[in-house]
Amino acid sequence: MSGRDPSARQHVSAEGGFAYAVVDGDIHVYVDGLPVYVLENWRAVPEADPEWLRELPSRMLSARHEIVPFTGRAEELADLRAWRDSARRLAVRWLQGPGGQGKSRLAAAFAREALADGWKVVRAVHGIGNVLAPPTADESVDLRTDGATGLLLVVDYADHWPLPHLTWLLSNRLLHRPALPTRVLMLARSSDMWPAVQATLSDVQAATSTQLLGPLPGGYGSELRAEMFRAARDAFAAVHEPEHGPAFAARVPPPMPLEDDDFGLTLSIHMAALVAVDALVRDEVPPTEAAFLVTYLLNRERAHWTRLHTQDAGRRSAAVGRVWATAPEVMNRTVFAATLTGPLPSQTALDVVSRVAANAPAVTHPAERTVADHTICYPPADAHRGTVFEPLLPDRLAEDFLALTLPGHTAETAYPSAPWAPAVLGMLLPHGLHERPAPWAPRALTFLAASAARWPHLRRGHLYPLLRQAPWLAVAAGGPALSTLLALDDIETELLEDIEAKLPKHESAEFDPPRTVLVERLFPQWMATSDDPDRHAAAYESLAFALTGSGRLLEALAATEKAVALYETLAARHPEVFTPDLARALRNLCASLNQLDRLPEAEEAGRRAVELRRRRTRIHHPDDQRYWLSGALADHAAVLRQCGRDMEALRAQTEALELVTELNREHPGAYEDTLGLQFLNVGVTLMAALREPAALAATHAAVLLLDRKTRKGLPVREGPLSTALTNLARFLLRMSPEMLSGVDWRRWALGASARAVDINRRRAEANPFPLTDDLVQSLRVHAAALEAAGRHAAARTVQDEVDQLAYAPSASSRHLPHVEYDRQEWEEVVDAVELAVFRHMARHDARGYGAHLLPRLEAALRRDGAAEVPLLEEIADLHRRMIPYGKGHRYLLSNTYVLIGLAHWRADRRMEAIGAFERAVEVDRQLAESDPGRYRDHLIDRLYMLAARQKAAGLRREARAGRREARRLRWGLRRRTAVL
Repeated sequence: MSGRDPSARQHVSAEGGFAYAVVDGDIHVYVDGLPVYVLENWRAVPEADPEWLRELPSRMLSARHEIVPFTGRAEELADLRAWRDSARRLAVRWLQGPGGQGKSRLAAAFAREALADGWKVVRAVHGIGNVLAPPTADESVDLRTDGATGLLLVVDYADHWPLPHLTWLLSNRLLHRPALPTRVLMLARSSDMWPAVQATLSDVQAATSTQLLGPLPGGYGSELRAEMFRAARDAFAAVHEPEHGPAFAARVPPPMPLEDDDFGLTLSIHMAALVAVDALVRDEVPPTEAAFLVTYLLNRERAHWTRLHTQDAGRRSAAVGRVWATAPEVMNRTVFAATLTGPLPSQTALDVVSRVAANAPAVTHPAERTVADHTICYPPADAHRGTVFEPLLPDRLAEDFLALTLPGHTAETAYPSAPWAPAVLGMLLPHGLHERPAPWAPRALTFLAASAARWPHLRRGHLYPLLRQAPWLAVAAGGPALSTLLALDDIETELLEDIEAKLPKHESAEFDPPRTVLVERLFPQWMATSDDPDRHAAAYESLAFALTGSGRLLEALAATEKAVALYETLAARHPEVFTPDLARALRNLCASLNQLDRLPEAEEAGRRAVELRRRRTRIHHPDDQRYWLSGALADHAAVLRQCGRDMEALRAQTEALELVTELNREHPGAYEDTLGLQFLNVGVTLMAALREPAALAATHAAVLLLDRKTRKGLPVREGPLSTALTNLARFLLRMSPEMLSGVDWRRWALGASARAVDINRRRAEANPFPLTDDLVQSLRVHAAALEAAGRHAAARTVQDEVDQLAYAPSASSRHLPHVEYDRQEWEEVVDAVELAVFRHMARHDARGYGAHLLPRLEAALRRDGAAEVPLLEEIADLHRRMIPYGKGHRYLLSNTYVLIGLAHWRADRRMEAIGAFERAVEVDRQLAESDPGRYRDHLIDRLYMLAARQKAAGLRREARAGRREARRLRWGLRRRTAVL
C-alpha cells in the first residue's frame, strides 16, 4: 500500500458472484450488475510447455503463444509508431484486415514497443457479463498512469462489439485525462461499424484514422512471404527439435508455391510452415495444395483425441491423475459446440454438453468428464477467469472446422462431415417462434457467417435455411453479427427483406450501421422490380431513415427530398390516398433539414406537414389523424423555437397538447406516453417563459404519465422519463421556497434526481449517448439536490463524477434571433397553455393544483365571454372537488351556480337557469345545516331569488313552495331571537 493516496477509498460489491474492481478507471455494467467489458493490464505471454505444444500443431498457430516472432509488416508497425507519437492528445485508429491477416500479432508487437517506451498498455475484453465467467483474481485492476509517457488501449474484435458498448468504453475516464497522450487501437475484420464509431468520437475531439492490413505481396514480389515462411518454419522446428532446430529447419522447404493468392494471409504462410514441419517430424508427405492445409491440421486434432482415448491413456493418467474418458466422436461434438459458444462458465458448459449428448442417446459419458477432458485438451486462455470450453484456435481454423463438420462439402477435402452437426447447430441456436436466443448467438452467427464466406455449402445448406425459418435470429444476434452476415453477397432478396422487417422501427445505435448496409443492398432491387412511384417513394424513405441512423445526413436529405417529390406527384393525382404519405415525408424532411441547421427550409416543410395533417383531420377526424397532427405540430414547434418564433411554437405545442389530451380522455391509457412527451416539451417552454408553477405542473404531469407503465410492470420509455425526472428536480431547485409552501420540495427533488441518475446509468446498453449527455445532466441536478438537502459530502462526490464524465460539451444547434411579439398577445398565448396544464393536473390532484387553476379559469372567464357558461361549470366542478380541502369552497360553489343561472337567464335559457339556481339553493341548505347562525339568512335570500325566477318562468307552484320555506326559516329565526 505504500505510495498510495491515503484518502482514496474503493467499495467493491459482488453481483451474481462477480466481484471486479478498477483503480483509476470506470466499470460499465449490464442491468444485472455484470460488466459489459473488463479492462486488463497488458501481460507478457507466459512461456508454453514445448511438449504440450507438440501434442497439437494448432496450438502453435495461436497468436496468444507467440511461437513465431513478429516478422515483416515493418511499414505497418512504423505507421502505428508514428500515429502513437503524433501531437494529438486523444487518437483512435481502426486497424482492419481479414481473419488471419496478422492484426493480433501486429498489435502485440506494437504493445510491446509501447511498454518498453514507458507507455501504460491496457486491453479491453468484451462480453464478461454475457457469456464469459468473471475474473477470480483477488486484486483490483490497477489502471493508474502515474509516470507513464502515455496510454495505449487495445480493443480486439472491435467489430464484434455492439456500438453502445464501444461507446461506453470510449467514454471511460481512463481515456480522458487532459495531460496524458492516449491512443485507442481497435482491431476489426470489417469497416461497417467504423463510421458510427467516428460519429460518437466527434464530441470528444479525438483524431480518428483507419489502417488497412492488406494481403501480403505476391507474384514476383513475394520475398516477404518467403521471409515470413522461414521465420515461422524455424520457430516451429525449434519447438520440435530444441537442440537441432536450425539444421532440422533447413530440411523443410515450402510444401507448395507461396506466390498464389491463397497465401496473402499471414496465417496461411504460418499454416504452410507448420504443416511442412509437422509432416517431416511424422515422416509424412505434406499436402501440396493450400486447400488441404486445413484438413491436415483438423485431422491432426482428431488423431490427438483418438490417441488420448486409446494408447496414450496410461501416460495421460500419469499426467492428470486419471484416465482419459471421452471418446473421439464425443470430443468432436464437444469441440463443435465450444466453437459455436466460445468460453463459458463451468455450469453452463455442463448444461451444453448434456443437451448435445441428448441428441446421441447411445453416448453415456458423464458431462463432467467430457468437460474436464475438453479443458485438458483446450485449456482456458486466461486461467484466472475460471472459464472452460475454450474454442479451437485460431479463429479461421475454427471457422473451417465448422464448415467441414457440417455436411455438404465435397469429398475432395478429405475430411469427414458429421451427420449429427445440423441437429447440434439447431439445438445451440434455438429458432422456434417463441424461443429466446441463446446468449452465444452473436458469436455463433458471426463465426457461421465468416465461415460461410469461404464455404458455399454452409451458406446454402445450413445458414440460409436456418435464417429463412427464423429471420429474427439475425437481429437477435446483434448488430455486429448481422454486419458479418451482410458481408455475404449471395443472400437472396426475400431473406434480406425478411431480416429488414425484423429490425427495430426506431433509430438504434447498435443496428443503424447494418441497417444501412442492408437497405443499400435492397434499394436497387426495390427500384428495379417495380415502376410504381409509390413503392419508389417508400424505398427512398427507408433509405433516408437508414442513412440518417448512420450519420450520413446529406445523403439522407437527398433521399428524403426524392420521396417528397414522388409523393407530391401522387398526392396531386390521388389526394385521398397519398396525402398522409406526403405529410409523413414532409415531417421527415423537416427533421432532416433541422439536423443540418437549415432552419428556414425545415420550418417550411414542418408547416406544410401540419397543414396537410390539419386538412385531413378536418375531413376525417379519426383518432389516428389527430394523433399524426399532434406529432407534426410537436416537430414543427421544435423548429419554430430554434427559428426564434417562440409564440408560434407555443401555440403549436398547445394545440398538440389539446389534441392528445382529447385522445387520452376518449381512450384512457392509449396515449399516455404521447401525452407525457407533450407535457415534457411544454414544461421546458413554460420555464423559459418564467411561468415556474405551470412549468413544474407540466413536468410533474410528464413524470406521472411516462412512469405509469412502471407501476403496471410494462416496458417504459426510459429516455423521456429520465429527462422529465431531471427537469422536475431542476425546476424544484429553481423555484423560491415561498412558491412551494407546504411541500417537502428538497426530498421531492432528491428522489427525482436520484431516480433519473439510476435510469441513465442503465440506459447505455440501449443508447450510446446518455453517458455524456443525459447522465451528466442528471448528475449535475442530483449534486445540486444533495447540496440543497444539506448532504454536502455526497454532493461533492457526485460533482467529482460529473467532472470526470463531462470531458466535452454537447454541441448545440444553431438558433435564429428571437422574434419580438406584442406583450399582451404573448401573455395570452402563455396563459392558454398554462391553463391547459393546470386543468390536467387539477383533474388528477385537485388539492395540489386546484388553487393554481382557479385564478386562471377566472382570468379566462374575464377574457372570453362566449365561453362563460362552460368556464363557470368548470369552476363549479373544481369547487365541488375541493370542498374536502377547504370549507369556503362550498360557499363559492353556491355563488358559482348563481352565476351560471344568471348567464343562462340572460340568454333566455330559463329552465337551464332555474336548474342552476336550484343547485345553488341545495348547496346553501347544506351550509345552513352546518352553521345556521352564519348561513340561514343567506339561504332565505336564495330561496326568494329562486322563487322569483320560477314565477317568471311560469312555475308558480314551485315558487309558492320556495317562498313558504323561506318564511318558515325566517319565522323560526324570529322565534329563536325572541326566546333569547
